[in-house]
Amino acid sequence: MIHGLLVAVLLSAEEGEQQVGGDEATAAPAVVDAAPATEQAVSPDWQRRVAFEVNVLWPFFPGGLADLKVMVPLLRANKRDWRGELVTGLHSDFGWGPITRPADNYGKVFIVAAKLGWRQFLVYGFHVELSLNAGLRHEEKNVHDGTTVDGFTGRLWVLGGWQYDVNERVYLNVRGGVGVHLFRTDHLGYTERKLAPGGDINLGIRF
Repeated sequence: MIHGLLVAVLLSAEEGEQQVGGDEATAAPAVVDAAPATEQAVSPDWQRRVAFEVNVLWPFFPGGLADLKVMVPLLRANKRDWRGELVTGLHSDFGWGPITRPADNYGKVFIVAAKLGWRQFLVYGFHVELSLNAGLRHEEKNVHDGTTVDGFTGRLWVLGGWQYDVNERVYLNVRGGVGVHLFRTDHLGYTERKLAPGGDINLGIRF
């Protein structure tokens, strides 16, 4: 009888160890599976800082156009989507050629202007922008009367594009749109193109 009780106790102990081992074996995969879930849950949202942005296409081809911008996050700066940035900076245009200004329509022109606007992000980096370039316009040997004309000019740019964050400090964006002529103060202002297509590629560095 005693021998039978000992056998029963030993069998019960072995079943208990198997039960514990089974629970641990079952629980282990749950811990392993939880790790990737934690990594995937990392939010894409993070605090954007003030950035310096420069166009990297037009200064080299066809040459002479440059935008130097400072982007100031003002709306939902810690979110990827539906955030907004104030656009400030300088615009210079020393380009004359078949793409920017055909020789039949213009003389030798340069424009130096201030830039002010707003960039509104939508989702996944897509954004729209409205900005004004306003400043000094100088033209030598214009094709209408051969004189030199000086004055002020303003053009409103309506742009759409997509931005890719390389990391928290560096980003790239590409944009395209149309410029709407607002004013030109010299006596040949009526000759200015009312609409002008445009596009660029930009490199941004956050401080």
